[in-house]
Amino acid sequence: MTDTQGNKSAQGVTTARGAVGFGARRGVVNRGAVTTADRARHILHTQLEADFCQPVGSINRALKEMRDYPEAESQPLLATVQPPSEKMGSSRRRNDDIWELRVANYAGVGILCAKHPRVLEKAIDYMLGDQANWLGDYAPLRQLNELLTPYTQQVSGTSVYYTPGRAMLNSVVPEGVKSQEVKCSLPGVGMMRRVDPAELKAALLAEITGERVVRTEANASADALEADPEDIAVGETRLRVDLLSEEQIESFRGDARFTNALGFSATRPDVLVLAAYAVDGEPTDGPVAVVGVSDDSPIMRQIGVDVVPAFRGAGIASTLVRDAARLTLAEGYLPFYGISPSHIISQRVAMNAGLVPTWWEYVSTSLNDLPMD
Repeated sequence: MTDTQGNKSAQGVTTARGAVGFGARRGVVNRGAVTTADRARHILHTQLEADFCQPVGSINRALKEMRDYPEAESQPLLATVQPPSEKMGSSRRRNDDIWELRVANYAGVGILCAKHPRVLEKAIDYMLGDQANWLGDYAPLRQLNELLTPYTQQVSGTSVYYTPGRAMLNSVVPEGVKSQEVKCSLPGVGMMRRVDPAELKAALLAEITGERVVRTEANASADALEADPEDIAVGETRLRVDLLSEEQIESFRGDARFTNALGFSATRPDVLVLAAYAVDGEPTDGPVAVVGVSDDSPIMRQIGVDVVPAFRGAGIASTLVRDAARLTLAEGYLPFYGISPSHIISQRVAMNAGLVPTWWEYVSTSLNDLPMD
């Protein structure tokens, strides 16, 4: 494992760890930073339409239908049969494509895609009305699972996905970086901020890398609950944050402490990794936290984070997730953060970082694909 503690980071981006390869090492062209809700929404709609094999523009049309007919008894439902993989959208997330049925709820719009027409018909019948809004509850999920059982299918996973809120989008361009409001050429996107990509990355890395103090707010209820006085005080943790190079990332392969942050996937490679090292106290064995960003699709990237147990609860995870998201937006990609609906701690990390819940997703797989050992 590469332990870079003791090597003081210089100010500015020119000597930040990994900064030389940031963006350029992957041959990425300038996509323009994502700084507005309109552009983030356009990317998200493009992604969901590709993932669920929906026609381009179908989500916008469904949302317009909801606005035009607010008293309608049934919410819009987008449904299609999954085409062969070679005919699926090139922007889709790089999953294994072994799912049999995929369901999502985005802003009240139900989205369905199934491999087999008879499964799709059953799912459509079940999803009529506003069932998409309640499908994540246990009883509806169980009923859907029972509908799928005759077709040798079962529920295999549900997730809530978070994306940047307006406050984070507004924070992508730091103060002092010149920007210009321009009309975006994409229909329906509206205005966007034009900024020099090199200047933007340099400014962000100057803010993010090097020594920093992460603060947690005092517990406002500590007095009333007669809690320990330590809970009342503002917490502070001094860290040094490094942007890792590809060689440094590779040194963590097989490290069980950081499996959420680093996937080492051939199809979804880790393209941006920040590591946080403790400055005060006893020396630690490597970083106390790592956040990674994986290249999950041509337009969106997924964030994962791990914090070693001794440093949890100090606000480090939210800080690093926010940093990684801002850097990802600066490169022109929309970051997302997937969470189990029952993982409250991860949801708090996402919200404290400036991410907001955006869509819920369900996947079923064939019982024939279950491991038998």
